[in-house]
Amino acid sequence: MKVINLIWGFTLGAGIDKCYLTYAGLGEIDSSIEMKNVCIDIQNLNSHTEPLRKIGVTFIPIKNKRDLSWVKKLNHLLKQEQADIVFTHGFNGAIVMMIERLLCGNKTKLICSYHGAYHAPTPIKKLLSPIYNTLPVFIYKKYAHKVICVENISNKYLVSKGVNQSKVVTIHNGITDIKDVIPVNISSHINNISLITASRITPEKGIVYLLEALSILKQKKLSFHYYMIGEGPELENLKNRTIELQLDSYVSFIGYQHNIPQWLAACDIFVLPSLNECHSIAILEAMRAGKAIIATEVGGNGESIENNLSGLLVPAKNCNVLADALYKLISDEKLRKTLGENARKRFLYLFTEEVMQQNLIKALQS
Repeated sequence: MKVINLIWGFTLGAGIDKCYLTYAGLGEIDSSIEMKNVCIDIQNLNSHTEPLRKIGVTFIPIKNKRDLSWVKKLNHLLKQEQADIVFTHGFNGAIVMMIERLLCGNKTKLICSYHGAYHAPTPIKKLLSPIYNTLPVFIYKKYAHKVICVENISNKYLVSKGVNQSKVVTIHNGITDIKDVIPVNISSHINNISLITASRITPEKGIVYLLEALSILKQKKLSFHYYMIGEGPELENLKNRTIELQLDSYVSFIGYQHNIPQWLAACDIFVLPSLNECHSIAILEAMRAGKAIIATEVGGNGESIENNLSGLLVPAKNCNVLADALYKLISDEKLRKTLGENARKRFLYLFTEEVMQQNLIKALQS
């Protein structure tokens, strides 16, 4: 069975991109599957595409999102490869294949992964939200052979919107286990409890609420330092807010890092104050690292960690409750250790790459 594994754009910091890399290796697990990995590469994004190049991804380069030259290029590739399945990701992937079907007549069996609703990062893009959130559902109903959701909430949502239940399957994200990680050196803050977030820096990640919570902790004279790892459109706004809150000596913006496991190994607490999530890869990375985790009660976060057992769940947009949870963990080393150990055990049982890949193979073959 030959599968075209297709993604529109690639930023690496986003969970969907990390999933794509896992999907790309399915052929190594089952020799009956041949994966042809393809990326429509939007060149003005200046993305970190090195991981794609390492695995031999075929690029379809376009200048920007308005460059429609990809339509003919992708059609040529699909005709040439004669694949049994096109496996697309997110709302962009579904829309790409609808355009290929309508303009070029391509009728290859379509399987889509659904990573939740589109949340516009800017007021202007909010005008497009209804299109991005309703058009994929139409595509799933009319064209998709199967839709793979990464958490149960999305599964229930699609069924409620009329997608046939027989098409929809939940397969939680999974990542490779890593052992014996050597931590990065953060000795300049050795006397502080270290907090970390690793994600795309966009408004929906809710980092501004975390900064407000850190300001509350500062007033309580706690010793901590926060590391924000990642890039994104909200970065400058957060840097400015950090200055306004006089948190300069408490916060470090590290930028994109290729060695997230090493950073997690060096830190004490992982925090993800998102306003929305599906099934967060960042949380799975923290679980794998055996870290105490604080996350918001949104999307699939509650399917990853169990509140008060393998992490702490707090309401979104509530800096006071978030500050209370941070205070609790910063003040209690034993609790940090217990939550981290439980998170690690839960990861090994439910969220390894092997579990995810076997479930995906079953879905592709069914």
